[in-house]
Amino acid sequence: WATITWDNAFADINRIPFQVPDKVIWNQLAEALNMKFRASTGRSLTPENMHFLCEKAFKTNLPFPVPNDLTIMWSQFCKEPIPDRSFTFWDWFYAAMKVTREHLRGPWMDGSIIGFIHKSKAEDYLLKCPRGTFLLRFSDSELGGITIAWVNEGNDGQPQILHIQPFTAKDFSTRSLSDRIRDFDDLFYLYPNKPKHEAFDRYTTPAGPPRNKNYIASEVRAVLMPGPTNNQMNSFPNTPSYNIQSPDASRDTPSSGYQNSTIMHL
Repeated sequence: WATITWDNAFADINRIPFQVPDKVIWNQLAEALNMKFRASTGRSLTPENMHFLCEKAFKTNLPFPVPNDLTIMWSQFCKEPIPDRSFTFWDWFYAAMKVTREHLRGPWMDGSIIGFIHKSKAEDYLLKCPRGTFLLRFSDSELGGITIAWVNEGNDGQPQILHIQPFTAKDFSTRSLSDRIRDFDDLFYLYPNKPKHEAFDRYTTPAGPPRNKNYIASEVRAVLMPGPTNNQMNSFPNTPSYNIQSPDASRDTPSSGYQNSTIMHL
């Protein structure tokens, strides 16, 4: 798909099939990616989204707007892995597009998913918001993963930004993103200030009657599972304890922090 996308956007009419230039103008490639994402998911990327993609592809900070003469190599697009990852820029972009098309189309079309935003910028946005405000961004570390960043209150009363372990298509096969957001009692407002029920209730799954009147109905729900720290466990081995420190900015899935799970309620 990377070759087809590049070929459709930049090949000359009188050329050998799939013989494409090694280097193209980034802004032209960005528009090709935007058209592909819009056709697949129903909504265009914003200028901020495309600037984020540019910085991800070039692996560095760049001015906004991007200079018109900035060029990108074919190898940067789909051959060279992203730093500290085993996948390329194209792999990451395509996986985000695929999970959006198959599982997140409604909230994406509504503008409820920012998606393409740096983790640090998401944290800067949320630090200005009240407790329980959250936003959704595509994971840097997991292909096709989307994570929820939200504002919590630390032990010192100061706001802390926490990140829920990314959800993937496998997770959405058992419970949708909107259902999971409804389940999490710590989430109140979609950034900047929209009550979460206004943004997501239309996409949640209504409770159904039991299939057999002789049984009690059950449902699956998602819960947050704070992780204990080693020091706390050693000090109080029989007492549950929780780490709610903001995760390392270089990771989406901290070893100690909020993970998610599903439980069955009867």
